[in-house]
Amino acid sequence: MPEKEKTTEQLLKEQYGEKLEEYKKQYSPRKLSVINVEGKLAILRPVTAAEMGQYSIMMASNGLDVACRYLLEALWLDGDNCLRDDEEYFISAMLQIQNVIELKKSSFLRL
Repeated sequence: MPEKEKTTEQLLKEQYGEKLEEYKKQYSPRKLSVINVEGKLAILRPVTAAEMGQYSIMMASNGLDVACRYLLEALWLDGDNCLRDDEEYFISAMLQIQNVIELKKSSFLRL
């Protein structure tokens, strides 16, 4: 019988345990973000307004890959370095960066 794949929560607890709890306390009440690519994890701190601005500028002038790499490096607390260093893992992680910057759902209405 094949071994059941571990959840992100299980991997976090096994690999980071108390360290993860320290990160949560440090950045509370804001939430950490975790990117999981085939069991490889990246723990990211909350984004700041200044970083959002820089990300937007980089996106417009240098492209999505450069902007995502900037944000991944800036927010990185801990994780598997292959998510930053290996192109195959980075591409998958890059696709999750948008989720990292969506802090709260908002809407706009003009009357």
